[in-house]
Amino acid sequence: MKNIQKIGVSLVLVIAVSVLGSAQVVYKRMGVKGAGQNFATAINNSGQVVINTGTATSSNVSLWNWSSGFSDLGLANIGANGLAVNNSGLVVGAGTPSGSLNQEGFVYQSNSGLQWLGSLGSGMSMANSVNNSGTAVGLSYTADFFQHAFLWTQGGGMQDITPDVISVGGVTAMGINSSNQVVGYYFPNGATDTVGFSWTQSGGRQDIGPAGTLALAVNDAGTIVGSSPNANGFRHAFIWTPTKGMKDLGTLGGSQSTALSVNSKGWVVGTSMTSTGNGLLHGFLWTPTGGMKDLVTVAGLGKALQPVSVQINDFGVIAVSTNNSVTTLIPIMDLTVASSVNPSKVGKPVTFTATMSSFAGAPPNGDIVTFQSGSQILGTATLTNGVAQLTTTALTVGTRTIVVKFPGDPNYLPAKSPALTQIVTN
Repeated sequence: MKNIQKIGVSLVLVIAVSVLGSAQVVYKRMGVKGAGQNFATAINNSGQVVINTGTATSSNVSLWNWSSGFSDLGLANIGANGLAVNNSGLVVGAGTPSGSLNQEGFVYQSNSGLQWLGSLGSGMSMANSVNNSGTAVGLSYTADFFQHAFLWTQGGGMQDITPDVISVGGVTAMGINSSNQVVGYYFPNGATDTVGFSWTQSGGRQDIGPAGTLALAVNDAGTIVGSSPNANGFRHAFIWTPTKGMKDLGTLGGSQSTALSVNSKGWVVGTSMTSTGNGLLHGFLWTPTGGMKDLVTVAGLGKALQPVSVQINDFGVIAVSTNNSVTTLIPIMDLTVASSVNPSKVGKPVTFTATMSSFAGAPPNGDIVTFQSGSQILGTATLTNGVAQLTTTALTVGTRTIVVKFPGDPNYLPAKSPALTQIVTN
């Protein structure tokens, strides 16, 4: 059990924007104090963000959540860099084992500790992604010093999934889903540019996109994202599905963009140049209904901040690592309460209905809200599809102020409804 240090967070900015067709406040920007910059980051469906910190002489990995703060993984002595995390908090990345000169992939979980993954013969490897079964993928050099992609399991160890590639640039596996579908990019033998790929145990390797394509992430539906050259040779973010193939997501007005992460809703985040022509990157959020939106606009990220890594979980929470900070963007939950009858009679039942929603949808089923009349707790109720009801006969005669409070969950911040004035008569 790791010592969890609670830390302060800064609620930096709330911005009213039009994301999915109507103006609304959609994100709170929460800076992570004490996090390093210029590092890759990752986020899981428990709202845990992989935080890499480092100095000139050491580096370390932590998991961070808005409610619990930092949990130090205790990896400072191996120069670790965490690159991905699954929903149970298992972190993968790379570090340097004691007595070794080579960087090696690892998996780490609090109940089982650190485990090195080995290599394909050279002693060097790096784990880039992990699924919820604990299967990791990444890159490793072979004994002949060819860079190959690997798939690692607890029971089977490290498997070379691209043994036929002997190009100078080699292969890099970047993502894996729950079906053990692996995506990445490679240099075909004799080629000087990359091609994206998708790999499965039964089907082997399938090329994705033309020369210059990078496949960088995949969701459980088999939707792949990355970057690929357009007709003019500029790399654009893409989304690829098994039924529709590749779709160019465009840019924020500049010449180039890259998609870095995709969630179960098919929402995509990444980076893009803008129309200003200053060469600076902005983060973006792309949705099937709203298209590509600038995170400067929808979340108040500073224009000078250069996003290094942008990742999104299935609840719409975005983790951004920039040139000077790590920031989480948390969808705001709107909470309202309504009465079944108003005015009501004392001693007669009244049903209050709480409704929670956001542009990312409702909070998970099973979350709890509390109904209050002033300081009096009327009771609690469980949310289902964003709705919870409480029936009470406890209201006394007079004008009562009814509010509903949501305590927050691992992904969403606390919320409170506007007050409802309930009149109770004899």
